[in-house]
Amino acid sequence: MNRADTMRIMAIIKQVYPRYYANQTRDDLQVAVNLWTDMFKDDEGTLVLAAVKAFVATDAKGFPPSIGQIKQRLVRLKAPDMPDEAEAWRQVWDAVRNSAYHAKEEFEKLHPVVQRVVGRPEMLKSWAMLTPDEVLTVVASNFQRAYRVRAADVVERMALPAEIQELLKATDVNVSLPEPKDPEEQKRKAIALLQAERDEYAREVLGDG
Repeated sequence: MNRADTMRIMAIIKQVYPRYYANQTRDDLQVAVNLWTDMFKDDEGTLVLAAVKAFVATDAKGFPPSIGQIKQRLVRLKAPDMPDEAEAWRQVWDAVRNSAYHAKEEFEKLHPVVQRVVGRPEMLKSWAMLTPDEVLTVVASNFQRAYRVRAADVVERMALPAEIQELLKATDVNVSLPEPKDPEEQKRKAIALLQAERDEYAREVLGDG
């Protein structure tokens, strides 16, 4: 959005909320224009205008929008297909039921945010090996908890300026579900550890020779 776009949008806001701007000086308005231009420089002016109109159309409090409120509206416009918890879990449950042999294909059908919470196709396959009751209780609860965190993080990051998003990518930590426990792998590790302890004991008692 450029400065001209900002001026048009600020004129609309001022028209809708005249009392708020009654005591604003020319310098105050100039500061507001500069700030809005900078904060929305990575966004399309038409989308910002649409977000402002959406805010005005549903506002029942009579206060002009803050930058953060319009950023949140923009996220909804940019990602209208972002599933809520219930829809995200429905996608996962549908995928799990066909993932015993087709986990990769089912994983690719998931919404990108849902994919990030699931982690990888093998997770779907491991859930497909569980009983329906286990999936619909324990797995469902863990997934929805993790999805809340990831979805909130995605929405918040989408609202940030581009340069801040780039900085965060370097320290991004994926919120995903814990690895499923593998009893056979745990058994192999326990046996290996026991053997190592026996070898160490033998060296101490019998010596290296």
